[in-house]
Amino acid sequence: MLILNHFLIKPLEIVLIESKEDIQNSLPTDFLVLEENLELAKFCLESGVEYASIITDITKALLLVNLGVKFLMARDLEMAKDLQHLAETYLFDSKILLVITKDEEIKEAAKQGIDGVIFWKL
Repeated sequence: MLILNHFLIKPLEIVLIESKEDIQNSLPTDFLVLEENLELAKFCLESGVEYASIITDITKALLLVNLGVKFLMARDLEMAKDLQHLAETYLFDSKILLVITKDEEIKEAAKQGIDGVIFWKL
């Protein structure tokens, strides 16, 4: 199980991306996050930039998988479970992450078979 942005493991520099300029001005070590913006996802794919996306819509998630998203991030466990099921059915290259804020949430994500968690206060 992946555990990202935990203070004991390796904190990330999470950058919420809202424009092409944000992508162009980012550092190679930044963890770029898009909010289901398909145009920016296409730009990342064409530019060879790794990115994650916060998911609220299954159709957009499927499109993002085809646009090379590295991580699909869900704010709630139900969405994470739906995404994980699709990832296993269709053998996504993308990993599913549940956004969490407390260590106690790791256990529930693990019990549900979610690929990983990311600590982040949205």
